[in-house]
Amino acid sequence: MLLLLPSQVSKVLLQPSKVSKYMGMDVTSLMSVPLFIMEPFSMLQKMAEIMEYTQLLDDADKSDDRFERLALVAAFLVSPFGAAERTWKPFNPLLGETFELEGLGSGVRFMAEQVCEQPPVSAAHAENEHFTYDIVSAPATKFQGNSLEVYPKGRTRIGLRRSGEVFSHVPPQAKVHNLVLGRTWVDSYGSFLVTNTASGDKVALEFKPCGWFGAGQHEFDGHVVDAEGNAKFAMSGKWNSHVDMCACNPDGTPAADAPLRRLWTCAAKPEEDHYGCTHFAWHLNSTKYLSRPPLASDSRRRADRQALQERKMTEAAAAKQAIDTQQQEQHKELQQRGEQWQARWFEPAPDMQVLPGEEPAEVVPLWRWNGRYSSTRDSMPAGSDDWPEGVMGQGFAISQRLALEQ
Repeated sequence: MLLLLPSQVSKVLLQPSKVSKYMGMDVTSLMSVPLFIMEPFSMLQKMAEIMEYTQLLDDADKSDDRFERLALVAAFLVSPFGAAERTWKPFNPLLGETFELEGLGSGVRFMAEQVCEQPPVSAAHAENEHFTYDIVSAPATKFQGNSLEVYPKGRTRIGLRRSGEVFSHVPPQAKVHNLVLGRTWVDSYGSFLVTNTASGDKVALEFKPCGWFGAGQHEFDGHVVDAEGNAKFAMSGKWNSHVDMCACNPDGTPAADAPLRRLWTCAAKPEEDHYGCTHFAWHLNSTKYLSRPPLASDSRRRADRQALQERKMTEAAAAKQAIDTQQQEQHKELQQRGEQWQARWFEPAPDMQVLPGEEPAEVVPLWRWNGRYSSTRDSMPAGSDDWPEGVMGQGFAISQRLALEQ
């Protein structure tokens, strides 16, 4: 989610007399907001939160039933919604900023990079012996006064190693309610689609909009269907808590005595957490899933993010200003040399095919993982026993020169 403002401060920032100029606009990168309505995570770290439940993809790869594989992939893609109710704004990544994970689940490696600044575009890749995961995220928003429409435009593809299948995904949109008046809350609604790009089999779920007095809030239902539209499994649940599946008749009605199978359950969240984060999210702000020091461009090293986590607001504001200045100086240096920023771990892919249902390249640019990170990372020396102490909030640097050296 982007630009989610907590109700306790939105009345100060978005007074009715001051919001008219933003009406109908995409405010993804237009609004400047103070630190006290932000959370101590970058958008790249939020992209990594889906990695909490990679066991679902491992299980999908091991399954011999192609419809069960599809259902498990869909459950994996529902799982990040369990962390989607937070109403704090993450830090926008700087151009070239990165975030990496390694060793989670069954040997999963994850890398995200901010590949474009205006419009903001992030790319990420993850893999292990069972799957590959690729996403290009180019979200958009529409400000509507007391609410904000969030359009999670992107391109998500998941590949399973054993079957060779590739799945594409179209998520539902979201809406942030009561930005100016009332308690701020988030709703996700609309069509959720996962498609087996080879067979044409699909999961089609409908996320229900919240009605009066909370009716239908968080609920969804739908089916796993073959290419001819015959239903194989019924799926239902609440996107913030669980996904269930059961066998059904070709017309979608429940099969007689079909047992209900729970595919995913959202892990319990910390009680009374100031930001409403999951336990896994807080691990992303640590060195838990690293065996070696991260790159200088890693989000963990941002001094503004670390100071905010420690609730040192004055230090966080000063650090944020310093980082913004660093970015501006980098732009000037590149312009003076007549050069353009080159992403390190992803590359433009104009020859990539846009799959049915995906956003066109004009809306979501075509980027692919270049594979150089794995060989480069493996050649880096492992960190010493005391290296984690010098990572969090320290050593953050982004420059094209540094990028080329790493």
